[in-house]
Amino acid sequence: MSNDNRQPKGDSELELDWKGRTAPEERVQPSALAESGAGRGAPGDIRHMGPEVRDALTPLLEGSSLSVRQIHEWAEILVGWETGNRYEAIDQNGQFMLYIGETGQGWGNALLRNFWPFRRVELEFMTKGGALALRLEQPWTFFFTYVEVKAWDGRLMGYIQQRFGLLHRTFDICTPGGAVLATLEGPLWRPWTFRVKQNGQEVATIRKQWSGLAREMFTDSDFFGVEFQPGCTDPRLRQLVLAATLMVDLAYFEERDSGGSLFSLLGD
Repeated sequence: MSNDNRQPKGDSELELDWKGRTAPEERVQPSALAESGAGRGAPGDIRHMGPEVRDALTPLLEGSSLSVRQIHEWAEILVGWETGNRYEAIDQNGQFMLYIGETGQGWGNALLRNFWPFRRVELEFMTKGGALALRLEQPWTFFFTYVEVKAWDGRLMGYIQQRFGLLHRTFDICTPGGAVLATLEGPLWRPWTFRVKQNGQEVATIRKQWSGLAREMFTDSDFFGVEFQPGCTDPRLRQLVLAATLMVDLAYFEERDSGGSLFSLLGD
């Protein structure tokens, strides 16, 4: 794996001050969207993004790699009480890029997360200043995992649909109209690796990486590396690949009783 796609040296270097950071529910105001290029061009078109969102997504759209790290507080680890999923996306130089947080606060949502597996999950990808860059929505499904990915202005940019497969965990990455942009495949004999392919050619790779002995033994905190091939130049596909990384974690590496598709492994 490329040396550029490296894990941070320590939690203290990139640990976010979550209490002082804009919460996912504090969305961009409609007036701010109206003043930008919301609704113009295709969903996710970088030409119509506001400068804050465009700057935050530049490492994703132009870089060769990035990392996604799940964040857990020690109180959560010790008590075993599941709070909302929280991650940070880190660029190839080890710099913070996006905060990714699950929506839904309060005791009602906390009880659903801990005791009711049949729930939908919404993740918001936000800039350091609190502007919404992407949204992932995963409804609870009985058989195969399905997620919708929405652009910064709320329009559907695409969806990811799991397909039945005997030797691979297989997903279609599709446009809103249903055209297949790429496929995501995870071989059974390499359970931590997922490859994104277009026309049979690999254009990106998602890998779950070793996150340290303590985290692997005592938490479900995950760390993913994403690599893009030089030929992967479609900005929309790159944004969908980032969303697919979070989908992979929700579908395969989160605790089974925390939600998601009850029979997601049927696609294996």
